[in-house]
Amino acid sequence: MAVRRPLMALLAAVLLFGPAPAAVAAPAVPDPDGASVSAPRGQSDTDLPFTVGSPQQQARSAEALGRQPALPVPSAKLPGKPRNDVIQDVPVELTDASIPLNLIPYHDIPAALRALQRSDRISVEVIGQSVLGRDLHLVVATAPMSDAAWKSWQKLSDLRFSDPDAARATQAAGGYDTWRTPLFVNNNIHGNEWEGTDASLQVLRELAFSTDPEVVGMLDRHVIAFVVTSNPDGRVAATRANANGFDMNRDFITASQPEVRAVRAQLVRYSPLTMLDIHGYVSCTLIEPTTGPHGDNYEYDLYIRHALRNALAMEQAVLATGETRASCADGDGGRRADIPFRDRAQGWDDWPPIFTPMYSMYHGSIGHTIEVPLNPRGNLTEAERHERTRINTAVARASIEGNLRYATENRSALLANQLEWFRRGAAGEPTRPIDDPLALSLARGDNARTQPQGFPRAYVIPAGTGQRSETAAARLVQFMLDNDIVVHRAARPFTLDGTRHEAGAYVVDLRQAKRGLVNALLDVGRDVTNDFDAMYDISAWSHGHLWGATVQRVTANVPLDGKVLRPVTEARAAGSVAPGNRTQYGLVVDSVAGIQAVNRLLGDGVTLGRTPDGTFVVSARAAVVRPIAEAYGVDFTKITPPRARTAVPVSRVRLGVAANAGEIHALRQMGFAPISVTHTAFNSGTLSFADFDALFVSTTTFNPLGLDATRSAEFSRWLADGGTVVGRGSSGKLFNDRAGLLDVTIAAGRSDANGIVAVHNDPASPITGDALPTAFVDAPQYFTRVGDGVRVDQRLAAEGFFLAGHWGGQEAAAGHAVVVSGVAQGATVTLFGTEPLFRAHPEGLYPQVANALWQ
Repeated sequence: MAVRRPLMALLAAVLLFGPAPAAVAAPAVPDPDGASVSAPRGQSDTDLPFTVGSPQQQARSAEALGRQPALPVPSAKLPGKPRNDVIQDVPVELTDASIPLNLIPYHDIPAALRALQRSDRISVEVIGQSVLGRDLHLVVATAPMSDAAWKSWQKLSDLRFSDPDAARATQAAGGYDTWRTPLFVNNNIHGNEWEGTDASLQVLRELAFSTDPEVVGMLDRHVIAFVVTSNPDGRVAATRANANGFDMNRDFITASQPEVRAVRAQLVRYSPLTMLDIHGYVSCTLIEPTTGPHGDNYEYDLYIRHALRNALAMEQAVLATGETRASCADGDGGRRADIPFRDRAQGWDDWPPIFTPMYSMYHGSIGHTIEVPLNPRGNLTEAERHERTRINTAVARASIEGNLRYATENRSALLANQLEWFRRGAAGEPTRPIDDPLALSLARGDNARTQPQGFPRAYVIPAGTGQRSETAAARLVQFMLDNDIVVHRAARPFTLDGTRHEAGAYVVDLRQAKRGLVNALLDVGRDVTNDFDAMYDISAWSHGHLWGATVQRVTANVPLDGKVLRPVTEARAAGSVAPGNRTQYGLVVDSVAGIQAVNRLLGDGVTLGRTPDGTFVVSARAAVVRPIAEAYGVDFTKITPPRARTAVPVSRVRLGVAANAGEIHALRQMGFAPISVTHTAFNSGTLSFADFDALFVSTTTFNPLGLDATRSAEFSRWLADGGTVVGRGSSGKLFNDRAGLLDVTIAAGRSDANGIVAVHNDPASPITGDALPTAFVDAPQYFTRVGDGVRVDQRLAAEGFFLAGHWGGQEAAAGHAVVVSGVAQGATVTLFGTEPLFRAHPEGLYPQVANALWQ
């Protein structure tokens, strides 16, 4: 084992470039046109008819923070107060992948946590469960506080968001001098990147039991929260993904996974000043901040001034371990870590908030990914494996300790920085360019370039009759509430910027502390193709354009009528059933909830049909449909007998899939029960075509040419008997060609291209007739030739189709078909060139897939 060093003795007393400057407030200069980059824009809070983020409107209650199952908070009034749970033992698993690495197996973590609980500085909470039911643990380290002290702490914590100006005045008057600043460390989100867990447990033992005056003093200054392992299923199984097959460090803006929702709740709960996410493995320890392009909705000038200095502090801590394999030569005879902002020109960007640290930045955190250096996987000797994990653990520990040291020495400046971040949001000011001399001097390439951004005045989400599904609106609003965003709802009709809106419409005021997250969720984004040649991951996402709700942007600098708007603490579509003693109802499906309702009814044995325009005819009495309306928030309407007679019977789809984990999860989310299929399983007799009504194919694991003669004949009969095939992407088209189905030719965009596109839908299409005007593409596919008998259901707009993302050579795809369908060999076939189920994110596109499966 490495020689242990005292927690506070890793760095020199003065950081390499000195402490970061405190945030400086900008002058309140009105700029209604938003023309100036450096001046604030629009009205201040005092100009509004209500105070943005007032306690009543913030609804920062335990109810708001604890809506998700298995995420309790300790007190209705003190959500930040740590809770000490009883930590139960779990069964021993001798196959735990941590054991051969000489790291702690999951079954030994409960005992380690109970040992920590012997210290009155430590609290351990169960904050949720993994997909397979393993507990997720949050350990909070701080000096003991009374309930009265926690009440005072909570008040000052909430003041940061409810009134940033008052919080800044309170800090200036010394009111935050003894307030304990929250810090956050997340570990093991990739299950086969283990060492952050072990390093955090080492740090926690020192925080729990050390008598070093500096350690004791640190606990008087901070509330330090550690997620011990956010992917215990992956830790045990040595998989990057969780048990649902999701890379959870791509899920934070979607939060489709229970582990992500559990960690998100804690980031909302504390809004920490710094946040570390411990990963591996990148030779020459990598410490963010990143290359560009930088997210437009961050207050990046405020972020980088501390992120860079904190990175330098952590770099020095890593170098102080003396582990030369953890660093690389700097060219001047010294050693360095890899800080992308300083050392790389592109390809490690912070553009999408899918990553844990990037998401945390929208809560005012200085977020860092830490990549420890040495991969212990693969064909290594036991000695080398253990040596690598020893070094990695030492590096992770040094990074955590370096961060704690920086946060302690710069506590007041970090808080001032966060309060300025939130103040700009509440004041409605534009973002600003980087002006920090150190950042400007160290930035490599264009990494110091940002695009100053003005924000809309508000977003309106209609939810009344005649709008797109109220369930989609309620789903989106509830998601925003779960992300600590303030939302209001109109108690009566109102007019905003010349547009009349009905009662019940949701209004999201951008004059709020976390306005950057609002805009990241609801705005479409922009085309960054020409900003940088290479991107690390996706370049576009949008709940406002891909989740199915109608979202209207208000750009004019107008006041909001506080007499009309009421704060929202929970959003839920009520659902309805047409009055009268009926035996048939109509159900329009344009949301995930609607798809779930149909599959529930079919599963319950209710008779359903579908009219040519896609309306479902439900043959049941009110007593049957009313519980469904209440459970899913859908509307069962009156339908006339002549229209009902046009319906074609629909049965529950027995679905086989050759698809990726995100698509399988999305199909399950819709209420389908997908079963994975391969040609090998059919050949062996494990599977039979008679057991399936439809196939969804997006991978090459099912090759129809790989079927033996008997199964090939069965497959041909299955097609002829009216089977349904839905193919997605190049693999779906390949399956189509191998099976001899639709006569189409496909072309591919760049494999690294992705983004949000504008599309035109065929109004007569049963698949896309009522689809959104936008879609998502990843490694885009588009059809350049469509043969006879093939319908074009959806095509890219002829001009300006690429709304947001990164796609070199996008022009070649303009106007081409991206969804086609037809009948071939007796089967109904649909091919998607878009990504309607991508990472379970674009929920507003799900109905297209469901429609294709229900044909």
